[in-house]
Amino acid sequence: MKRVDLIKEIAAEFELIANRLSETEVATVASVVELEPQHLAEIAKRAQKLTGPKNVKLKTVIDKSLLAGIIIRIIEEFGALFIKARICPNKGSDRFQL
Repeated sequence: MKRVDLIKEIAAEFELIANRLSETEVATVASVVELEPQHLAEIAKRAQKLTGPKNVKLKTVIDKSLLAGIIIRIIEEFGALFIKARICPNKGSDRFQL
């Protein structure tokens, strides 16, 4: 059992190093429901504008404690950035307002 835990730690450390080398920032997106692919693409695009790295990788989390909207958490080397957003209908299509 200890070997399984060790493998998980090694995989997590490998992911951190790979992300640093590829200038990839990992953002955690918490929402009440699973988000549509087009919403995730828009979130990644806006997160990239805020952080500046070449790549943004999203990890999604379902958080039933939220009433509505989403929370985006981006961990950078020198701190954390939290963004609260809500979904706004805009001329017949869903859009995120950050």
